[in-house]
Amino acid sequence: ASFCYLLFPYPFPGSRGHAAPPVPSPVTAHVSLLFLPGCYCQDRNPECGQPFRKGKILGGQNALRGKWPWQVSLFFRGFHICGGSILSKYWVLTAAHCFDQALNLLDYFEVYAGFTDLRKSGRQGQRREITQVIIHPRYKFTHPNGNDIALVQLKRSLKLSALVLPICLPTSTINLEMMDTCWVTGWGKMTESGRTVNKLQEVQVPLLDQFWCQILYGSMFLIQEDMICATDITHGKSPCQGDSGGPLACKFNDTWVQIGVVTWGRGCDMPLFPGVFARVPYFSTWISSTMKSVVISRSTTIVSSWTTLPTPLLFLHVLRIQ
Repeated sequence: ASFCYLLFPYPFPGSRGHAAPPVPSPVTAHVSLLFLPGCYCQDRNPECGQPFRKGKILGGQNALRGKWPWQVSLFFRGFHICGGSILSKYWVLTAAHCFDQALNLLDYFEVYAGFTDLRKSGRQGQRREITQVIIHPRYKFTHPNGNDIALVQLKRSLKLSALVLPICLPTSTINLEMMDTCWVTGWGKMTESGRTVNKLQEVQVPLLDQFWCQILYGSMFLIQEDMICATDITHGKSPCQGDSGGPLACKFNDTWVQIGVVTWGRGCDMPLFPGVFARVPYFSTWISSTMKSVVISRSTTIVSSWTTLPTPLLFLHVLRIQ
């Protein structure tokens, strides 16, 4: 989308997000008036967390097309393996463990955006190859499931539309108690012994207090500070295999923000064990600083953001694909 501004010699009222021009001298002002009205156009990216499609469907049902425009599917060798979420035209957020078995095979990955039914490409669906994956530097350092988060950089930018939009990132200090509704979306299995589905599924889940999640898992060390739990224990609704990397999206002040990334759980057929997510507010500073500092790469690479990593360990976490 694009929009135009009238070129006035003074700041245009209500033009937010743009620096006000310097106040002109009287001579400049009179010269400017000779050229009014004039305008220039510039592209405007749609705001994050504002899907065009409204309304709700009961948990575990097919999602409406365009309701979750930040949802992407991560394909490997032609098959869906994980979910993810759009943060910008070039960046997707997902789980680090989605790449555990394929660190040397990034050329076989694709990101599908704008799709609801994976069997139907559709004119508005977009496919993008991956140029690099940035895994959190402390992934698996403290626990096999800890720091399970990764940033995927695309070779070509996404074209933002009603079906392809970014979700908002929360601040590190966001108050989770103020969340209105939270939803998990993905193409994962409907049952633990079943198959992944072709149509995007959605389920509403309440956030669970960290203490009670530790009680349910029987360990205060298993559920760490970089994790958050959410599940519908009453109805037995939670993420399952194939949902990994997908977003836990919550509505906050009429805007959808991503609070979690699907990471692990103790079987999706066991409702007493909540789904566990990477806590996005915990990683928000790392995510933002990494996206700003990484230059768009032309080669296929998998790296770790090393800003907090001891120098002797760097070589263990950088792998370049020839």
